[in-house]
Amino acid sequence: MPRHVLVEVERDLPRRARVTDDVELAYRRLRTLYLPRARIVDVPADWGAGDPRVEAVASRHQTDLPTARLAVALGTCFLLSEDRDLCDPPGLGFAAWLQVTHAAANETEVATIFFGASIPVNVTGEVVQAASRRIAAASPTAKWAMLGAGLILVATGVWLVRSGGAGKLAGRTRPVVRHIGEVYGPPLAETFTRYEHGRVVFARAAVRPATAVTLAERIARVLAFRGSPVLAEDIARELGAPGNLRDRTRLVRAELRGCGAFVEVSRGRWMLGEPGGGPAAPLPFTEVVNYLDRVHKDTRRTAA
Repeated sequence: MPRHVLVEVERDLPRRARVTDDVELAYRRLRTLYLPRARIVDVPADWGAGDPRVEAVASRHQTDLPTARLAVALGTCFLLSEDRDLCDPPGLGFAAWLQVTHAAANETEVATIFFGASIPVNVTGEVVQAASRRIAAASPTAKWAMLGAGLILVATGVWLVRSGGAGKLAGRTRPVVRHIGEVYGPPLAETFTRYEHGRVVFARAAVRPATAVTLAERIARVLAFRGSPVLAEDIARELGAPGNLRDRTRLVRAELRGCGAFVEVSRGRWMLGEPGGGPAAPLPFTEVVNYLDRVHKDTRRTAA
């Protein structure tokens, strides 16, 4: 976020609060959950120069110019704001910020589901690979013994099928599988439906990047998508401009040092903006559970 946004939020939070709001709790969440995860950027005045969306904001409200400049300079981002000076220019601000927030939460939920589903598959793969290595290294006698055990297992399976035992076992497990599907099927279906809706929201809300960009803006695009500080050489390599890597790195390093938007976090390693606060507090697990309960309450009621 541009620096003036941080100043405005800190200043105006008590004025925007209602009588029933806990202002101290709001400040605590701002400073422990939001700002440590935010980057505060001193946006250069030439970013987004000539872009019609930036010019539209300039004609309406000069104070919001850094926000518009940062959004079009980065591109492929979301400018979440209820300020009409930023939302009225098409392709810039997105007032329905809660839709984007929910879409991001849905994407995280789906990623968690896929991660959980992949664990048994990955574990099975590792076990098979480990067993294969042990078998390959075993003595001929051990290999013959394992082959015999395998044949016994196959014979047992054939006997279960012919005797009807496999059918009885399947009959016992079928109600359990059906019950699991009835309990977890509707929430999963709704989660994936919301995920697809979130993709539509992302496409509708994303800011198109400016077409004419400076070297500093191109560097900013690289750094914005990195979670940790980056070396100038790695930035130059990713930009892939003409010329040899040493010359490109020299140009990138000079731009990093001469532009106030970039901060050298440690020797030779740079990031876009500076951290907005101290160490980030973990999101309380009870709040995650509370969110999941709220988004799935209607699904459970319908299934019941």
